[in-house]
Amino acid sequence: MEFNEEGVCNYCLDHKKWSYMGKEKLDEFLEPFRNKGERYDCVVGVSGGRDSSYMLYYLATEYDLRAVAYNADHGFIPEVAKANIKRMTDTLGVELVTEETDLLKRCVKNNVSAWLRRPSPAMVPMICCGCKLGGPRGLLEFAKKNKIPLVAVGIDTPVERANLKWGFYAANPLSRYVRNNRQLSLLIGLLYELAKNPLYLVPKAIPVYVGEYLYYFNLNIEGIQGLRYPDQTILNLYRYVEWNEDKILSMINTELGWRQDPDSAWSWRFDCKMSYLKNYLYLKSVGFTEKDDGLSTMIREDMITREEALERLEVENIIPANKVTEILDEIGLTDVDLSGTL
Repeated sequence: MEFNEEGVCNYCLDHKKWSYMGKEKLDEFLEPFRNKGERYDCVVGVSGGRDSSYMLYYLATEYDLRAVAYNADHGFIPEVAKANIKRMTDTLGVELVTEETDLLKRCVKNNVSAWLRRPSPAMVPMICCGCKLGGPRGLLEFAKKNKIPLVAVGIDTPVERANLKWGFYAANPLSRYVRNNRQLSLLIGLLYELAKNPLYLVPKAIPVYVGEYLYYFNLNIEGIQGLRYPDQTILNLYRYVEWNEDKILSMINTELGWRQDPDSAWSWRFDCKMSYLKNYLYLKSVGFTEKDDGLSTMIREDMITREEALERLEVENIIPANKVTEILDEIGLTDVDLSGTL
């Protein structure tokens, strides 16, 4: 990171604002899918979080599509998020399908233990390995099995650019040569970190790592997944519809009775208990969290001011200790004292 004479960093200077294709393009995109499926026009991946909740509401009400909601339960979804899913599908009259996946549980205890043996900010996201495979793969498999042509996801938003994660992975002697290619620099950075800490490389986890890279970080039907899902098309809603935090929260609170975790000050990524542990590890190891990254992007998008972001961080970067203890207990690391290991 570099700063100019005015104290502005290169990330702000190089930032390109999010470009929306607009509702007219969305109308054109969706029209061929209406009444195309045998039973459903589209399947919508939902987590109980704000963005996927609004996506389901928008597609079901604005376009009156025959939608089915799909949730991949990896075992760490908070009760408040589950209640959101149930409440909104009941309100909208949309069928809900929940499928359990054990991929996250298969890896998480080993990955947290490996991280504690050799802490690295680049490897904090590894504690979530399995989630981003079980969700996208389950969603696509469900669509294929039920002959649903359209798969709607809400993972592509202005605040989901993950500069924080990519930056940590790219901060090694090898990735600097390919920094213009995020996918390749991420892969090289991950391999570099795994070489430094082979404790991550347990046999049961390796297939999950490979699958997650292919399914999540390359979520693109025109790419490798098109070979397995030739009859499915992915819709990234927030490439068309403006992502507006205040509007989204106001709408889902009013229309769907959506609620965030009462123990948390933030509405972003509380739909998985792991987010508390991830942000705690970031905060302890480098002094900031994913919230800093997301709010920084919102500043660059002219959604909020820097002063507003700093004010929000005063409360949003407070990690409830009971949440961290709870998740450690659930993954079988009851005796771990994180405060003394970093």
